[in-house]
Amino acid sequence: MKFGGRVTPKLPCPEHEDADENAGFLGRYLAERLDCCSVIACNYRVDVNKRADTDYTEQIAQWKPRLLVEIHGHGGKKAGSDVVEISSGSAVNDKFSQALAGKLEGAFASSADDLKKLAIRGEYDTLKFKASKAVTISDARWTSYHIELPPSLRKPVDAATGKPPETGYQFCDVLADLLKEIHRP
Repeated sequence: MKFGGRVTPKLPCPEHEDADENAGFLGRYLAERLDCCSVIACNYRVDVNKRADTDYTEQIAQWKPRLLVEIHGHGGKKAGSDVVEISSGSAVNDKFSQALAGKLEGAFASSADDLKKLAIRGEYDTLKFKASKAVTISDARWTSYHIELPPSLRKPVDAATGKPPETGYQFCDVLADLLKEIHRP
């Protein structure tokens, strides 16, 4: 994450230590791979995806997307250190999150060792990070995915660069290909 032009190794809020760290790098990379718009919300005074009156939420509504993907990060304590969680905001929308989770698992079965190690969860009732209060994820105007990435995909291997490991970018490559396949116009 960049703050004032410098890379910061931790988020400034200790209660969410390493949550979302470097998710912005991966979210932006994914947007480039999908040739779409992106917003990186950082150091906000409120949780921007949980309120309809934030500039973040209002911008998304203005764009009128068919598909919304939010990339977040978890610290590994609740969900597990090598678990990717995918939510579409409710058990009713499990058909979206479970389908994507299943396709990711299938794609990772024949990929690099680091991606094979990942567990992918998409069933709402098994998730630690359900995104049930995220108004952007529960909005019926678009199909949405709230993706929580473990530290192994986000935390820098080389502290000098501050950027996510190559595995995080590989994950986004596979994710982008699958989203294009699933959500063809």
